[in-house]
Amino acid sequence: MNDALTQPLVRAYLASLDKQAAVLPADRRRDLVADLREHLESVLPQDADDAAVQQALDELGAPGEIAAAAIADEPGVDPLQPESSARTTVTLGMMVLAAPLSVVGIGVVLAVLAIVRIWRSPAWSRRDKRLGVIWTLSPVVVIPAAAAAFALTGGLDPTAVIGVLLIAMLVQLAGAVRLGRGAARLRPHATSTLLAE
Repeated sequence: MNDALTQPLVRAYLASLDKQAAVLPADRRRDLVADLREHLESVLPQDADDAAVQQALDELGAPGEIAAAAIADEPGVDPLQPESSARTTVTLGMMVLAAPLSVVGIGVVLAVLAIVRIWRSPAWSRRDKRLGVIWTLSPVVVIPAAAAAFALTGGLDPTAVIGVLLIAMLVQLAGAVRLGRGAARLRPHATSTLLAE
């Protein structure tokens, strides 16, 4: 391996490219980064100094531009669009509160609204959106399964019902944390990509 590829400038450049291309399928993103790594390996001498490395990177173009071009060429992949953290928080809050509020009937409405907001949001990739829908609908499976487990072990008293709802809420909370991290990780890159345009 070319020693120039271990330079901080190259590592930062490739890491930035990988993050800004996050909406691409994983194999396509890996191929894109590998192609640029191979190109840099072929054009940079082993003892390249920072100036030579920076010149080679400048000739390639900004990571955001390369990622945007790859995203535009990938069918069915939409570029990242920034979404406010408040909007993301409201969406994920609706998702998590759907299970406990299902007792009073509002939970179903919240779940449907959360699914619509997740699916229409530009903050997540298609894979994350599918996972978000699954996590939002998880109480449909988790509540009956947990209720059956409680019923077999000691009956469904009010404490057990609260336990069932808490279990369902924890499953959704785990999904919300995962989606929240994904949106937070992608948000700065979407914003920087838009600013570069």
